[in-house]
Amino acid sequence: MKRLLLPFVLILLVAVACRPGTPPPPPTREPVATPSLPRPTAPAPTEEPQPAPTAVEEPTATPTVIPTVVEEPTWAECRQWLASSKELTVPFDCPASWSFFRDELFKRGGGVFPVGDGRYYLVLFPDDWETVTNRKIIISLHGTGGCAEWMLNHWYQTSSPAHSWVLVALQYYDRETKQYDGDEVIYQNLQTILDDLHTHCPIAGSDVFYHGFSRGSAQSFPVAIRDRAGRQAFSAFIADSGCAGLDYPTLRNAPDDALTGAHFWMWCGENDVSSVDPNRMTCGVMQTDMLPYVQNHGGVVDALIQEKGAAHGMFSGCPQEDAQKCTPRTAENLGPSLPLLFDYIESFP
Repeated sequence: MKRLLLPFVLILLVAVACRPGTPPPPPTREPVATPSLPRPTAPAPTEEPQPAPTAVEEPTATPTVIPTVVEEPTWAECRQWLASSKELTVPFDCPASWSFFRDELFKRGGGVFPVGDGRYYLVLFPDDWETVTNRKIIISLHGTGGCAEWMLNHWYQTSSPAHSWVLVALQYYDRETKQYDGDEVIYQNLQTILDDLHTHCPIAGSDVFYHGFSRGSAQSFPVAIRDRAGRQAFSAFIADSGCAGLDYPTLRNAPDDALTGAHFWMWCGENDVSSVDPNRMTCGVMQTDMLPYVQNHGGVVDALIQEKGAAHGMFSGCPQEDAQKCTPRTAENLGPSLPLLFDYIESFP
């Protein structure tokens, strides 16, 4: 992917870890009719009585099932779909100072599409997607008071051009009403996004990763429960600086095997205070609450990274929760943790 001609503004995200709110049938195949074979006829009667013919069971032909082949969209069709979003009326829930971002996204072939009830998502494909063989899709969710534009920018500034990944960011917060979607609505919208991408772009066989920052990180746990019970679309869940309360309904009511097959990669900063319990640090809550919860419900924690000297957010580069001391991560300054994450993503499948 080419680097930005007009660099995106690097921003600081210092968001409070989330307190999530209140908390998904297979196609059938048309039956194929089996043609009947003619029944044997009895011989003409003679003067001598003939025994009744013995009934012979008809052989049944095995129907030939012809698989339905759905042709995948072409890269040209995908680019046309992305360009069409310029004509759509899509909400904007980022601060006004970020109004420039969509024009810059369009210049690079990205798109912005509505989803759900008044929500939207951003999507940016790498220029060389047509030739990429080990395909990855990252879907990122922002934190409290955040916006999708910030998250897509973080991923773009750090992963490009070294990694040719599709970057998607979902807006699930209404800045005017101050309302956040819960995990049920979030998962519905994530499924719609994946349906859109499958319909319009060549993404078959791609590994899909959920990334959540702060509140979005807390939502990774209930969303993972819904995904394992539903589509099982996500290869792994990246929990960045946020924990869910164990009494959150989707977690509390989950069966013992609710996370079987789910993989987690967790990150926390040493100096990050948890909003789940202000008397504890986020790393402590991840270590003693979230990690055992995932394992006890059948999931796998592939890594729990506790970055020394860091605070809230692995993209922010903040040693403390003080905006003046932050150095946002870039491709030239990834810090100690992002290379580990990027290697983890590239290790799939």
